Amino acid sequence: MSGRNVQEVSAYVASVPPQAGMDPLLTHLEIFGTPEFDEEGATLRLRLKEHHMNGGASAHGGLMMTLMDAVLACCTLGHGSGRSCVTVELKTNFMRPGGGVGGLLVARGFLRSSGKSLVFCDGEVRNEAGELLATASGTFKYVNRKTPAA
Repeated sequence: MSGRNVQEVSAYVASVPPQAGMDPLLTHLEIFGTPEFDEEGATLRLRLKEHHMNGGASAHGGLMMTLMDAVLACCTLGHGSGRSCVTVELKTNFMRPGGGVGGLLVARGFLRSSGKSLVFCDGEVRNEAGELLATASGTFKYVNRKTPAA
C-alpha cells in the first residue's frame, strides 16, 4: 500500500465485523465487510440478491453507485492523517445492465490524487466474466471524525 498508513487501514478493517456493513446503509443493503486493499486500491465484491434488483430484474443503478461510492471512499483510508472523508461529487457512467440474482459485482477503486483537503478517485464495476458495467470518478473531502455520542 504505497504511501498509505498501513496501520490505519488495518485498524479500520479489524473494526468492521464480517457480517456487518461499513455503515448503516451498507448493512441494510447487505454489503458486508470491508474491501480488500492492495498496492493499486481497493476491491469490494457483492453477490446479488432479489432486493438488489430494479424493475427490469437487473442490479439497480443506485446499488452500483453505492458500491462505487463506498470503494472509492475506502481508497482514501490511510492517506488523510486519520481523517475520514465525505463525497463531494460522484459521476457514474453505465455501460451495460448489472446482472441478475446470483451474479457477482466486483467494484474496484483507485486513488489518483490526494491533497490537504480533497481526494480524487476513479473506479469501475465489472461482472464475474470481467465485463465492464460502469465507471465512476469521485471527489472526496477529508473531515475530522466525529466522536460517537455517549
